Amino acid sequence: MEEVPYNLLWCVLSLTFGGFIGLSYSYNQYVKPYVEKSIDKLALVCAVLGGILFSTPLPYSANYPISSFLLGIPFGMRPGYGRVELIIGVSIAVLGYLIRGSIG
Repeated sequence: MEEVPYNLLWCVLSLTFGGFIGLSYSYNQYVKPYVEKSIDKLALVCAVLGGILFSTPLPYSANYPISSFLLGIPFGMRPGYGRVELIIGVSIAVLGYLIRGSIG
């Protein structure tokens, strides 16, 4: 184990920063503590882009920290917000990963 996995460190840091931004955004956007049947457009766009970028090959494996940051935004939102968006984004990422793995 001579090589340090810095890519994993960047993924954890970007997920944490995305969570902080999502928490700050949700506290500034919503006054009520919990709302049902509401989909946030910004969180949905971030989750879909994060899911798509996860399976897109970029130089220097830059797709993993960027997608972790974008998926961290709905992940870090207040309880009751962002859960549907996060499920959609993670399912797109898993589906893309499985398709990319089966193709080659």
